[in-house]
Amino acid sequence: MFDSLTTEDTRDVLGRVRSFFLDHGHQVAMAASMIGGAAAEARVVSCALHLEGATRIDHRIKRDLAGFHRLLSLHDVQDLDDFGIGLFSELHPASAEVETICVLTDLLEDLLREIDTAADRPGRNDTTGASIAA
Repeated sequence: MFDSLTTEDTRDVLGRVRSFFLDHGHQVAMAASMIGGAAAEARVVSCALHLEGATRIDHRIKRDLAGFHRLLSLHDVQDLDDFGIGLFSELHPASAEVETICVLTDLLEDLLREIDTAADRPGRNDTTGASIAA
């Protein structure tokens, strides 16, 4: 599924989000599953499906990306109801999975900053803006 996203124009932010999912979507889904369970994994898949027909970075995409960043960065570990976070305690801090999660978190942060920057540029209508704190 993640390999079916088109990335015709990687110069625009939507294209870069699609490229991110093409390159890392499976890893993000697996990481989400390890931390937040099946519901978190399903949210990643839902976002990828939504990206297929998107013409711009809309509120849903922005919200989902920010949510994935919060999940992978363990921002809401004190709130066990958010994404069902609780599985993270089963991960060993020195595992390869944790290293992958850290790399994905950094990549998501960079992507969210790029979305924010593109939204702040005059004359740009391809994003609605996104914030890491969204």
